[in-house]
Amino acid sequence: MKKLSYILSGLLIAGCSAFFSSCGDNENFWGPHTLTDDEIAEMARQDSIKQAQRERIDADLILEYTVEFFISANSYDGGEVKIDMDKIASEFGISKDALGTALNGDGGADVTGFAIEGSTHADNMTSSNSGAYWGHWWDKDGNVKNWGDEAMVFAEFEYTEDGEGIFHVGQYPGHLVADQQVKFIEALKYQDKRVAIVITAIARERGEVKATVVASNKLTVETAPNDTYATVSVEGFDADAALAALGAGSWADVDWVSTNADGSYAQEYSADAPGFWYDKEGFSGSWGDNASVFATFQEGHIWIGQMPGQMTAGSSVTINFSAMYNNKIVENIITVVIKEYEDPETRPEGTPASIERDITLTKPYDADWGATDDFDVKEELRQCFKMTTYQIFSALKSGEMNMWCGEVGKDANEDGTAAYTADAPGYWLGAEGQRVTWGDEAIVYLNLGISEESLAFYSGNHPENCSPNGQTIKTKMILEKDGVTATFNITINITAAQ
Repeated sequence: MKKLSYILSGLLIAGCSAFFSSCGDNENFWGPHTLTDDEIAEMARQDSIKQAQRERIDADLILEYTVEFFISANSYDGGEVKIDMDKIASEFGISKDALGTALNGDGGADVTGFAIEGSTHADNMTSSNSGAYWGHWWDKDGNVKNWGDEAMVFAEFEYTEDGEGIFHVGQYPGHLVADQQVKFIEALKYQDKRVAIVITAIARERGEVKATVVASNKLTVETAPNDTYATVSVEGFDADAALAALGAGSWADVDWVSTNADGSYAQEYSADAPGFWYDKEGFSGSWGDNASVFATFQEGHIWIGQMPGQMTAGSSVTINFSAMYNNKIVENIITVVIKEYEDPETRPEGTPASIERDITLTKPYDADWGATDDFDVKEELRQCFKMTTYQIFSALKSGEMNMWCGEVGKDANEDGTAAYTADAPGYWLGAEGQRVTWGDEAIVYLNLGISEESLAFYSGNHPENCSPNGQTIKTKMILEKDGVTATFNITINITAAQ
């Protein structure tokens, strides 16, 4: 015990000596340390090194591009960036076509598309979270984000048939503000070589239209009610005269405008570009319950389509769909008159009688939702129900006639009509040909394409759920009205991908 006491005493004395020695060496031991100029400089140097590391792009070749486009509140529009495929292919030591084919996801060289995060410059090896084989959604800081609240712009790569590499850069509607810039980095890796494509997307705001009307056309189009978005051409529009009045070299140089309720011009397309939706008063509007018609310009013609269910026989609307170039406007005031449909067919004579028929629809598997050729059943249905094509079309639209999967009345809505799960009348089908909703069970879709003039079945495969090696689905579709049925035993033969 005595020996242990001596040892402990020695340690205490030694500790106290060290303590007092330390206190004597630093008079400010108990207070905060004040950094010297050298220490501040060193910290700044370390921060600058870290910042340089964050800003450094790890790539053997860096290509930089800028794209500008107008802000949109309701569309994903943007611009195109043509990238130097020859320079990238040369860096990798492969052919341009091998590179482009690979980046379209069609084989070719073993090139990996990925992204580099804007904030950290770290690799993000996801090849795509957009609609292309290579491409991404980006947030305001140039970091990869999924489509949603934080997404600002997207990039989708395409290697065209002309041998060009193009990034289609677009926007999330309503997220960008005027003059906002989003800088992002798409990247490629081949063996030990890396290429970075740096794109700066700049959002611009459209200015107020200040132009002079140099010509005015008053036009009228008469058409029947239509629920399929089908378009009719506006007779009397002289495209050559309009282009000459504008002084434009081609229609590719021309913009289109419509009129807002306050008299100003709307410039942002709301229908198939270039085109606009119009409200029931004829002012620039949007798709929906208050929409009347839409107008678009294609191949030298103005085309008018209708909002399904909104335009009835006897109604009309007058719209302004005008061409603009270099501060000049050719005004087109178009009155759309909806008249009763004139059925060109004569109802077949005789008494309706049920029928049954076997048919086969065949197509190769594809990943683009493609459909089989139409299988025309118009005459069979006309004779079965003793109705014209238009009458059958109208009965299917109203629910007086229904198409059932497997059994009449099965899986009906509360009002007794068929509960379609694909384009009406149509269904998504499972492996046993049963009615399913779109999702994991869905293998193929089967629709009856209907219009005032045609009735035809068509089908296609789900890109993810159907086997690329081919798959056969058998089902039964029954069209029924007032107890009379047209039964089609349908084999859908999806062959191996080509």
